[in-house]
Amino acid sequence: MTENEYANLKSLGFSDLAIDQMEQEVFNENKDVILESQTEVTKYYEVKEQPQLNRSFSSSTSSTSEENSSYISTELSKEEYFKKVESKKKESQSSDGEFSTMASSDTASTSYRRLTTSIQRLSSGIRLYNKFIWDIMPSTRSYDVLSTSIDSTFSPKSGSQYGQQLWSYTNPNTGGFYGGSSSYSSSSSLWSKQGAGYGVKMNLKDNASNLRVTELEGYMYYTIVKNSSVTPYYINAYGNYSHAKTTVSSSYSYSMSVGGPSLSWQGVSSTSFDTITTHAQTRY
Repeated sequence: MTENEYANLKSLGFSDLAIDQMEQEVFNENKDVILESQTEVTKYYEVKEQPQLNRSFSSSTSSTSEENSSYISTELSKEEYFKKVESKKKESQSSDGEFSTMASSDTASTSYRRLTTSIQRLSSGIRLYNKFIWDIMPSTRSYDVLSTSIDSTFSPKSGSQYGQQLWSYTNPNTGGFYGGSSSYSSSSSLWSKQGAGYGVKMNLKDNASNLRVTELEGYMYYTIVKNSSVTPYYINAYGNYSHAKTTVSSSYSYSMSVGGPSLSWQGVSSTSFDTITTHAQTRY
């Protein structure tokens, strides 16, 4: 890989972990893509899971109380987010000097995630790129949904979608760091292809007796085309990352909303998910 190819992939939103785990076909597809302009929005969240408490929360905090626990998701500024992440990593530092980015398995745990949605104007068309990153691992890892919705002036281009989940891990018994990934090609059954946009289910990589996940992220993208000869004023991209707070079956389905980020669930309760959304907009 040349320096120019690496810089090009970074400009398209691919992280170092994504580039390291990138399949050859995806690399060839993206390495020479010219990014003409980009509009990008990122939101940052802290998640606390703790025993059910009788307490009041500020308007910036949303909480969901379940039978045995309280799940509290709070939006943070970029500066506050990374300050808390760094503090959490130092707090979790092990005696041998290595960092643990896994949420505590104690009665209370705190995790951190961010969602970035981008509208990319490429030489070949308009691409919507959506990615999540867990900077501190969640306690529960099951079938999450990452989706991007559009408004009625555009349609997804069939076959243009691609997604990937990426992780790095260490073996607590032998040491060393390793990487892995799951890819979601356009033919994957985990895609939901709708007129309102595309979404993909990702079964988050979990810890095991011989591995501990230290990095975890996922992305998806697809191309859009306008529906008529009428020139629209704006391009809108509505990002949604719905994290399963409890273990769920992969058999559920969902409907996406035209002109908004919300999802309607079938075969599973909406309270099973903690959802964060974004909205990117640019002139056409």
